[in-house]
Amino acid sequence: MSQALVAAGSAWMDDGAPAPSSGPGWRGPCWVAVSDPTRAIELAQAMAAIGWRVDRVLDSVASVLAGLADCTFSPDLLVMSLRFRDGDGLHLIRSLPRGGHCPAICVVSHQQRAVIKAALKLAELLGVVVAGSAEEPVAAADVARRMMGFRATPGAASPAAEGMASQADAPLGRADLRSLLDSRGLQAWMQPQLRLKSREIVGFEALMRASDGCGGWITPDRLLPGLAEHGMLEDATLMMLQQAVSFVADCLGRGLAISTSVNASLSSMSDPVFCRALPEVVARAGLDPSWITIEVTETDALDDLAHVLENAARIRMLGFNLAIDDFGVAYSGLSQLGSIPFSELKLDRSFVQNLHLDPRKQAILRGCASLGQLLDLHVVAEGVETLLELEMVAKAGCTHVQGYLVSRPLPPGQSLAWLGRLSDSVWRPGS
Repeated sequence: MSQALVAAGSAWMDDGAPAPSSGPGWRGPCWVAVSDPTRAIELAQAMAAIGWRVDRVLDSVASVLAGLADCTFSPDLLVMSLRFRDGDGLHLIRSLPRGGHCPAICVVSHQQRAVIKAALKLAELLGVVVAGSAEEPVAAADVARRMMGFRATPGAASPAAEGMASQADAPLGRADLRSLLDSRGLQAWMQPQLRLKSREIVGFEALMRASDGCGGWITPDRLLPGLAEHGMLEDATLMMLQQAVSFVADCLGRGLAISTSVNASLSSMSDPVFCRALPEVVARAGLDPSWITIEVTETDALDDLAHVLENAARIRMLGFNLAIDDFGVAYSGLSQLGSIPFSELKLDRSFVQNLHLDPRKQAILRGCASLGQLLDLHVVAEGVETLLELEMVAKAGCTHVQGYLVSRPLPPGQSLAWLGRLSDSVWRPGS
């Protein structure tokens, strides 16, 4: 470290020991890695002033990576520049550890806006959470204010890190998947959906999970490809539907008007056996199908239009609602959206991440929300993780949100308990 940073040791230690917390406003451990010692200390002081516990102030790629190698005191947030005496921030981003020990990053740099955006995109592709960014010159206090809405989830990997961890594992094979189906080992974890106008929890999405037998969980990216390949997807979907229906029945029995959505392949609707089973599952629970939404991805909706129209109409005729999920990622034709009888439009989380940094994303979000409203659709913004994102998607015209800010996906029993703690199902930050 430089002499200037050593001199700051009274406030921020570089021996790996955590500094005391800053009191009730404490946000978590933060490191500052900037090559200019004076600038690094300014940023550290500004971050500490809003409640971050600044454990380390560093000035090189090597010092950051050496510190992260000892994961005992890994930070929740790394405020970093893009130029260092021993390398650049791109190399640092690529070298960050994966999984629960990977800090979120806030990039503060003199580089061109295009370079900063490229660095943020690199982080996204590598599964590193981007908490924010700022172009120099910028006041250190302004950088800190941009971090006011960011909070890491204690004891858990970030959503992007979870995705990277799961991608490292191969999809399950036929035998393992058959065993999960036969033992009813697939579980529906529920993630709530918030109506923005009233701040009420009005529904949940059933997300497929399975236990790996070692205390961990197998996520959909390891389940769905094999289920589709081996002809087990319809059975798995019906298992998710049964659990979702049971969850809705429990909610209604407690006087809570809560609906649930289930992901399905639109191609499955070509199977007459599957189509007959859908309403039968709902009828056995004494429910009306309108309490259930079937979600199909935009990729499915890019198939032959006649095939899509037939199967989408079939879902609606059976009494279910129909949502198009991950809208925008496959660049589908707007004519198809107007032709298919959807009741809900779900905007992909890629449009929500770093929304405040990208005017183009803001314009796209406003356009999609306006289109959904003109077509009389609920417009759901997925992947909302901060209060700032919540404010911006509401301003853009979205009607509902879903994401870690409201709640992470939970097993049905825990979701019911969480819902029961809310007053009249009204969500407030931190509830």
